[in-house]
Amino acid sequence: MRFSDFKQYAPKAEHNVFVFVCDDDLLLEESRDVWRTAFGGDWVFEKVAVKEFDDIPVSRLMDDALTPSLFSQSRALMVTNAEKLTKSRFEMLSELHAIPRSSLKIVLVISNSKNAEGMGFPVVVVDPVRSGDAVRWLTERHKLAPEVARYLVETLGTDLRQLHTEVEKLETYAGMRPVEVRDVDVLILRSEQFGPFELGDAILDRNYRRSVQVLGAMLDDGADPLMILGSVVRIWRQLFVGKALVGKKSAKDVAMAAGAPVWKANEFAAGCRKHEWKRVASGFRELLNADRAFKTSADPEVYFDVLLWKLIGS
Repeated sequence: MRFSDFKQYAPKAEHNVFVFVCDDDLLLEESRDVWRTAFGGDWVFEKVAVKEFDDIPVSRLMDDALTPSLFSQSRALMVTNAEKLTKSRFEMLSELHAIPRSSLKIVLVISNSKNAEGMGFPVVVVDPVRSGDAVRWLTERHKLAPEVARYLVETLGTDLRQLHTEVEKLETYAGMRPVEVRDVDVLILRSEQFGPFELGDAILDRNYRRSVQVLGAMLDDGADPLMILGSVVRIWRQLFVGKALVGKKSAKDVAMAAGAPVWKANEFAAGCRKHEWKRVASGFRELLNADRAFKTSADPEVYFDVLLWKLIGS
C-alpha cells in the first residue's frame, strides 16, 4: 500500500506484534503517529536496533505487557532490522502477541517483504518510494515547482530523508525567492560556471569537447562524481525515450514524454536524431560500469573522459 493508504490502517485491537515493511527512513519516523492513532490511547514510541531488543530481558518485556502503568503512557517498540531476530525472541513475541489488552506493542521493521514470510504476525507493507511519489512529496510538502522537484529527484534519487535535508539547504540558499533548477546545480552539483542544461545540451548535441569541459568544471567545483553520473544517466534516459518517439510524435510530445523542458522541445528532438540506436542502447552498459568504477577507486576525470567518448565521441 502507499503510505497515504497506511494512514487509514486499522489493526485489530487484540494484536500486539506487527511486521512493518518500509525501506524509507523518513517514512518510518512519520509512521509513529499513524501507529499511535491506530493503537488508540496514549502510547510512547521508542526505536531500537535488533541487538538492543534481543538484550532486553524477557521478564521485563512481559512485565511491561502485563502491567499497565497508572502513571505513564503505554509503550511501543519499533525494532529495526527485525529479520535478524533470534529464534528464542520470536517465541517470546508469539507469547506476547496473545496477551489480552497488552500495554506493550512491538513493530518489527524490515525492508524487504520476502523476509516477512513465515513470521506469523500481521504484516503491513508500504510500497517503495518511486520517482513520481518523491516528486509529488516535494511539491506538496516543500512547495517546490514540479520541474525543480523532478530535477532534484533525478539528481539525488528517491530517499526522502536525503531529499528533505537537501531541500532545507536549498531553501536557506534561495532565501525569500522560490528555489530554481539553477540552485540545485550550484548547491548540489556545485556547477558555478555553467547553466543547469549545458551538460545535457552538449551530450545531446554529441559535442564531446564541450561535454568534457562542462563535466570537468563540475569536478573542479567539488561535485560528487556519483552525483554527476546520476545527471548523465538522467540525460541518457531522456535520450532513450526521445529516440523512440522522435519522428512519430510532435517535438513537444517527445519532450514531455522524456521529461525534457518543453521550451527546448525542438532542440531536444533534433539532438535525439543525432544519436545512433546501437550506441544509445550500449550506453546503459557503459553507465553501469561507470557506477561500479566510481564506487571503487577509478580516477573520475579520466574515467569520465573515456565514458563520454564511448557515449558520444565520433
